[in-house]
Amino acid sequence: MLSVSLSRKDKQTLNTWLEQKRGKPQYRPAPKAGAAVNKVLRPLSKKFGSGGASAASLSKHWPDIVGTRWARISKPVKFTGGKEGRTLIIAAPGAAATLIMSASGPIIERLNGHLGEGYIHRIRVIQTKMRAESKPTMPKRGLSPREEIQLQEGLSKIENNSLKQALEKLGRGVLTDD
Repeated sequence: MLSVSLSRKDKQTLNTWLEQKRGKPQYRPAPKAGAAVNKVLRPLSKKFGSGGASAASLSKHWPDIVGTRWARISKPVKFTGGKEGRTLIIAAPGAAATLIMSASGPIIERLNGHLGEGYIHRIRVIQTKMRAESKPTMPKRGLSPREEIQLQEGLSKIENNSLKQALEKLGRGVLTDD
């Protein structure tokens, strides 16, 4: 280290100068434009949706993109990769995974038509468990007036209200099941 000898007057001048400068805030450059734009765009993005694709937003339009045949047996899980080559990971049960892979060309074309040209380069299918399709249930029919009268006549001799209500509920359930 190099030592410099200063005169007493120079030391006083230097100390005075330092005391004046220490109290002032440090110079900070203007904020980056990206940070300023981000403050404006983030709330808008949350409100109106992002410009990019996500598996969640894709699943809303999945039947329209791939068709009802494939939409019943598959669902998009996530995107992987970067700008040069994205891969869409799709979940499908058992043999359906093989069928989807064999039809990956047209599916990729449809996806790129929806998301933008060249957005998806590959599809990867992961096998999941078969899910049982729920059958649409028919609403139960009401009792006909004749059945209602028969039910009330059969319950008229029962004096205990809680027993009467339970038997009425059971009777309605039995009579409305076809």
